[in-house]
Amino acid sequence: MMPTENEPATFSPEPPPVTLTVTHLCGALAGKQQVIARLPAVIGRSRQCDIQLDPQDMQASGRHARFWFDGQTLWVEDLGSTNGTWLNNCRITQAQLSDGDDIEFGPGGPRLRVTMAWSATAWAGNIQGETYHLGICEFPLRSTLRFPIYGVGLLGLVVPFWLGSLVSVVLLMPLGVLALLLGWSLARVNITITPHQIEYQGIWRQVSLPWREVTDLQVEWRGPNSRRLTYTIVGRERLRFNPTDYVSGIELAQLIVRRTGKRWVSVSSGKT
Repeated sequence: MMPTENEPATFSPEPPPVTLTVTHLCGALAGKQQVIARLPAVIGRSRQCDIQLDPQDMQASGRHARFWFDGQTLWVEDLGSTNGTWLNNCRITQAQLSDGDDIEFGPGGPRLRVTMAWSATAWAGNIQGETYHLGICEFPLRSTLRFPIYGVGLLGLVVPFWLGSLVSVVLLMPLGVLALLLGWSLARVNITITPHQIEYQGIWRQVSLPWREVTDLQVEWRGPNSRRLTYTIVGRERLRFNPTDYVSGIELAQLIVRRTGKRWVSVSSGKT
């Protein structure tokens, strides 16, 4: 999901809206954990590193790699180490970091597992930075399910001709037409932000909600370490939607915060 009109997003990288927990899987420090609340964080055998590996782990360099946050994405980056950095068994120079990733410092060297806990209170979606012109912005919410549904619809139209049966024409062609219409509907789901209201065009309904009528903003986290979010805008009607892309969803959330002057509140697991 990407907006059709926007300016480059501006973020403050410190502190990030996420806490990293690093678990040593092997090496001299196997079994130990360390919580990282500020980024960037450098990993290596040097005592000056934020995440210190044991001096006996000679496959790792003194300053081997680092974690950093660009305001949208967490990254792991090799710092020119002697033996390289491996993310989930693939050698990398720089790569996006995800929850549960394993990182190895040199072949057969110390191995870490990274887990993430995203904070709702410090969440990037509540930052009111200059993300967009305050004009009209459109955010498509097109589901990827439309492609297999289109495929089913085409089969429903083609198979009857291939079978050459009147019964198959009567039974399958209406289903094919319905599937094509459903796929077309999934391609039309869209959110439009205007200076005065938010407009939602869904599969079955269209809703316009003036900003002055918004009473609450809610975000639901699917699991404590997940980046998949469900948004609910509460007013005289409730608008509920799932962005297909985390980064663009954050940008949409920020713009809604700017329009309403309210903050997103987490409604899952009792977190706020």
